[in-house]
Amino acid sequence: MKRLLLGVLLVHGFIGISTAQSAKSDFRNFVWGASFSQVQQEEKSEFLAKEQNDMLIYRDKLAGYDCNVSYGFNENDKLISGNYVFNKKYTNPQLYLQDFNTFKKLLTRKYGKPTSEKMNWNKNTPVLEKHNYGQAIVDGNLSMSTAWTSNRSFIEIALTGVNKTPSMHIHYTTISLEELQNGDELQKALNKL
Repeated sequence: MKRLLLGVLLVHGFIGISTAQSAKSDFRNFVWGASFSQVQQEEKSEFLAKEQNDMLIYRDKLAGYDCNVSYGFNENDKLISGNYVFNKKYTNPQLYLQDFNTFKKLLTRKYGKPTSEKMNWNKNTPVLEKHNYGQAIVDGNLSMSTAWTSNRSFIEIALTGVNKTPSMHIHYTTISLEELQNGDELQKALNKL
């Protein structure tokens, strides 16, 4: 009986550790405040570009979809944002809407009920086009977004079109920029308390 109880406690402990570790990541496998060099060393996807010292861009797949992944850093080299950009081309414009809804469901599953959902129509949109959301997006007459807020992050998925080029992105931003910008001072204060 003692062995069974010990086994259950060990399994429960490992599950708790695993859950706690996964809950600690804010964007991909990183927490807000991770250093530029840490992300550069630990990101396993194909490296595409480095823009000054405030952005790293990679190529990856998310749920089977090709995307670019970007990491944004503040002036203290701390991770403050992340972005997935999908630029898949379709001949059927309704498929852009289908992709948006697929990722919206996945994000809702992870973060719960959205805090906001928006559909923004261009004032000059023809009435007939309002029945064809996909074409309206391609034409730049409609943009859609849905957002969630977690304890540490603001997450938004958006579908837009500019010059007949639709784009979907999922953007993650830290909620507490001040803490990350003054991390060294904050840690010194905490050590003194």
